[in-house]
Amino acid sequence: MRTFREEFKNLYLVIFIGLFGVIIILLSNIYSNVLGQWKFFVDSIGASFLIAGVLGLTIDRVFRQQLAEDAFRASIGYILPEELKGEMKWIYESHIICVQHIQECEIKPINPESDICVLYVKMQRTLRNISNDRESITLLTAIDEWFHKSAKSQIIDFGYIKGDEKWPENINDIEIKKGENCSIIVKKEDIPLDPQEEIIVWSEIEEIKHINDCNYWVFLYPTKNPQVTVKAYGDIEIVAGFAYREKQTKKISDHTYLLQGTLLPYQIIQIRWWNKKDHDDWINKPAITNNIVR
Repeated sequence: MRTFREEFKNLYLVIFIGLFGVIIILLSNIYSNVLGQWKFFVDSIGASFLIAGVLGLTIDRVFRQQLAEDAFRASIGYILPEELKGEMKWIYESHIICVQHIQECEIKPINPESDICVLYVKMQRTLRNISNDRESITLLTAIDEWFHKSAKSQIIDFGYIKGDEKWPENINDIEIKKGENCSIIVKKEDIPLDPQEEIIVWSEIEEIKHINDCNYWVFLYPTKNPQVTVKAYGDIEIVAGFAYREKQTKKISDHTYLLQGTLLPYQIIQIRWWNKKDHDDWINKPAITNNIVR
């Protein structure tokens, strides 16, 4: 594999070759009277150098990248068992990655006498197209309706900014749908992203839960170093966790957790909360299974 210094030298060499071709063509036109019938020959030499430079900047890089990709696929395909080859191909062909994930969660009371609460979540994600081609992406947020009598789950806000483009222009333009399995969904499809282009996506929701409960989030695209802040009221205790292959969660403040790694699509972010008194009463009693004391 070429080092950065070698790549830099090769880039300078290719640019020099192209410029040398341009200089030859310019000189050929300046001294056309002197060159006479040799002008066509000199122009051809200059054009050859210019074309070589252009090809060196474009086609050569594309071919080398494709060759590296093919070699990687072949080597991984040879090493991995058949059951994992499809999964590795799926990971390798991920062209969109979330480079920043900021999530704020708060447990809010509904009624001091009630067993339910509001889970408020505000989230902002920055997605980047890391490929060399234009990609079409889908944005989605979904929550559950649990049919509590005193309150209902709701999607408060959802949208994105991409360069000078902002959607929606008006909050009323958001089309909220009811899906299968009692879900509430907002979805925006076929959004084009150019190579290295970024899009900032945000959402704001309220979901009705119990005061001893948990919640899970999965995402369509790999997520780098997600950061989650969790807050609760009164005697409610709350923690966040990540379904990651290694324990690399760092608590960077009293309420904020950072995963030092990348979550793959459909790997979860989880928050779990409970009433401290209920927990203390439970922890001090013997474990019971099928009403049999162990």
